[in-house]
Amino acid sequence: MSARPLACGFFFICAVFGQAPSGPPKVVRIFRDVLKPGRAAAQEKLGTNLARAAARAKYPVNYLALNSVSGESEVWLLEAHDSFASIENAHAFVEKTPVLKWFISQYEAQEGELVSSSRRMLAAYRQDLTYRGAQSAQDLPKMRFLSVVMLRLHPARDAEFSESVKAVTAAYETIKSDQPLVIYQVVSGAEGPTFLFLTPMASLKAMDDAALRGKALREALGEERAAGVLKTSAEVTAASESLLFALNPRLSYVSKEFASADPDFWIPKPPPQPAPPTTPVQPSPGSPAPPAPVKP
Repeated sequence: MSARPLACGFFFICAVFGQAPSGPPKVVRIFRDVLKPGRAAAQEKLGTNLARAAARAKYPVNYLALNSVSGESEVWLLEAHDSFASIENAHAFVEKTPVLKWFISQYEAQEGELVSSSRRMLAAYRQDLTYRGAQSAQDLPKMRFLSVVMLRLHPARDAEFSESVKAVTAAYETIKSDQPLVIYQVVSGAEGPTFLFLTPMASLKAMDDAALRGKALREALGEERAAGVLKTSAEVTAASESLLFALNPRLSYVSKEFASADPDFWIPKPPPQPAPPTTPVQPSPGSPAPPAPVKP
């Protein structure tokens, strides 16, 4: 496959949509593009055409697309794999499919005019830090929003950070929270140790409930332990970024089985055609008048 993503899947599912998911994929490849101002509509059209090309070629790896709700205008494509070797297999499929390879080259050339910056990352699933990963996989077809928190750590602080996160996920278990938290560690494509905290949401109401969950977590941890977790987090974190995304079904390519869980969302109907004018169109000034009817 070329540098641009075609096989863009998603982190909460197995490598092929439609199979019964047992948890998040082991490896995720992330394609992050920041759009130039005023180019979102053009990118939407281009991305929709890409999804259609993937479907026509019967590309073996499905993908989901995300549009930013906060921050700069961004499009994220995330590719799910059960190993790093499967990324190589995705490249091989494109190389063996000339029509698809040509289409991707055209896509790259056109999208290059629409983006101001791009980043590619590879991340590994941290099951030991994740809360309810299997649930997030099962609920994916109903997910509509995704909160992403990126944390870059100071060097050699991974162990301290991981212990603090484990304390938080244990508190999640204590309070029986119904909100999954999926964590990946970036292994390539980012500066220093970087972690991704992914919170899938069926509705933004989950954000309204965040304060109550936070209060319950502090109570489960205890004041002293909660203060220690916050102190460690502040000390080990070099930089952080918080983003909110909405899933875009038009730019996504999912299986029929996956879409069947919510076809109204995943198979959107085309927009209605505009109604024909109800009054005759008058000729513009200077236009020749229509010929008079010929009498028999």
